[in-house]
Amino acid sequence: MSVAALARRARGAIGLRGRIVAVVLITTVATLAIAAVLLLGPLEKSLRHTDERALHNAIRGNTAKRFARLPMGTIEGDRHSLRAVIKAIDGLQLQTGGAIVTVLGGGGVHGQGATLVAGDPVPKDVYDDVAYSFQSHKRQFGIVSIGGTEYASAVIPFKVREFIIPPPNRSAGPRLPTGAGGHGLQPSPRPAPPPSRLFQYVIVVRKSITEIPAVVRLITRAFLEAAAAGLVLTLLLGIGLSGRLVARLRRLRRTAIQVEQDGPSSVVPVDRARDEVGDLARSLAAMQERLRQQEEARRAFVATASHELRTPLTSLDGMLELLHDDLEYDDPDITDARELVARARAQSRRLARLAADLLDLSRMDAQVDLRSEPVELGEISRAVLAEFELGADERGIRTVLELRSDAIWALGDPGSIARILRILVDNAIRVSPRGSEIRVRLRQGRTVTLSVCDEGDGVREEEREAIFHRFKRGRDTSGQAGFGLGLAIGRELARRMDGDLALEPAGALGATFTLTLPAAQAEDRDQVEPAVRAPGR
Repeated sequence: MSVAALARRARGAIGLRGRIVAVVLITTVATLAIAAVLLLGPLEKSLRHTDERALHNAIRGNTAKRFARLPMGTIEGDRHSLRAVIKAIDGLQLQTGGAIVTVLGGGGVHGQGATLVAGDPVPKDVYDDVAYSFQSHKRQFGIVSIGGTEYASAVIPFKVREFIIPPPNRSAGPRLPTGAGGHGLQPSPRPAPPPSRLFQYVIVVRKSITEIPAVVRLITRAFLEAAAAGLVLTLLLGIGLSGRLVARLRRLRRTAIQVEQDGPSSVVPVDRARDEVGDLARSLAAMQERLRQQEEARRAFVATASHELRTPLTSLDGMLELLHDDLEYDDPDITDARELVARARAQSRRLARLAADLLDLSRMDAQVDLRSEPVELGEISRAVLAEFELGADERGIRTVLELRSDAIWALGDPGSIARILRILVDNAIRVSPRGSEIRVRLRQGRTVTLSVCDEGDGVREEEREAIFHRFKRGRDTSGQAGFGLGLAIGRELARRMDGDLALEPAGALGATFTLTLPAAQAEDRDQVEPAVRAPGR
């Protein structure tokens, strides 16, 4: 077995919970490692630099001038001078927080033969770093190691001009005063100033930083302990969270399997958590409810369609059987036979309408796309009314088309608009009494409306919405009941064209059904020639 196959099997064996915990742990460990590198790595160097800067800030800029005014050359023989120097050293020690301060002096301006002048030196301190200050006359700060111990160091140079007093000349006798003529007093000449010499000194400040490694070790230990506690806490939280997440996903998986096995009637558990898994559970529940409703609608549709088909087929079969019996006689009853044929043809046309309605429903359920183009409603209305002219005349019903302009344009599918108008006009003829009038009214504004008004008995208040459902019929149909599919088909077609089909509020007489459609823009309708007839039935 290849390495890739083994890796895939290992991932499958670990499962989602193990992978979540592993990812969380790896992320936590990587974060802590990066934090350790960024924090602990430069920590000791940063602390040393901080101590060095603290010593630099503690030593004031006038320290060298203050020591330059001290009697450095006479401290060996003069206790007052020694006390002044020691006092200055003690003040600098206090100023630097207990640092060790010493003063070194040199035999010349470059500090050759530098020796300890005052102060208690650090044991084993060889002062390797003072030569630069003696030669450059510049301060220097840094970190030095003396006997394995590290110190923050400061070297401050300063100069002192000291007078050289020559020894007295004892070989010459005292000069006697002389007066005028060699016998009076003579003024003695002004003595010359004693010679002086510029001496170079440096102040050496050493402050121990032995606490830095201990602080670093303490911080490192605290960091490692906190990291270990964080890892344990992350592991516990990761296991708990991943376990709860996986349990919820498994519950959804069991539900999906149950829906697959038992159908949409299975109960989906409610997950009220406001997260992605909760959203998934609610989506699954909504989908299951939609499937359940569709299954119930399908069963109801099949049952109702079967019933609606069985009734006219049974009637048609009975009439054909009677017609067959009449024709078996030598002298058949032609009048009765013609009546049976007429009734059979009526049932045949009823079956044809039902088949057409079922075909329309299947197309709508299959989400077949409808066209959206400018349609001139006046021409379509005239063509549809012409189709019903003969049937309306037989019933003594007059049809009227009301237009307020020569052309009214709407956006929609021409065939679907004609289908809706046929449904409305056919229903109006069924319910209208003899001698009444059916008006088709067209209006244009922000939207286009096509209304069909009849003078029948109207629609009961409790049936106003029910009649738009599939296989739902109103009770007052004047004995001309259909299948209860026309208005449902009409409303769905209207809404798929971004319009609607609605029943207007009840008036004094009859019912008014209004189709609302989007109005066509001028630039769109200029590209379309008006239709001369309604699209095919």
